[in-house]
Amino acid sequence: MAIGFSACNKTTLSEGCAANQICTTEFRSISIQFVNKNGAYAQVKDITVVNQRTNQPVIAKGVLDPGFSPNDHFIVTDSNKSEFSTRGDNVKITATSIADNKTVTAIYKISGGCNCHVQKLSGPDKVLIE
Repeated sequence: MAIGFSACNKTTLSEGCAANQICTTEFRSISIQFVNKNGAYAQVKDITVVNQRTNQPVIAKGVLDPGFSPNDHFIVTDSNKSEFSTRGDNVKITATSIADNKTVTAIYKISGGCNCHVQKLSGPDKVLIE
């Protein structure tokens, strides 16, 4: 689930990226949700996010949590854009169910780099904890 807060202004990208590319100033983030076999939201703990290209942990920066979506766990934001390649990196997300201590893993592909915003290229909309 991507959440953006839009604005009408546009900005250019940072040095090293195409000088003629113009981006909006909206701020995007990518979140993940966990559900049980009945489709109800599952509470989780110990969420880790690792960029598999760099083998480095990713911590969502600048999360704007308006409080209306407690089941969304933000994994990256536009503030993390430089941690990802322009074509996208596989990101391993691991979490443990609070109810039964089962661990689940999901793989997302997330792009950043010279793109205007972070973007989920692939990965489940919701992760099933069985």
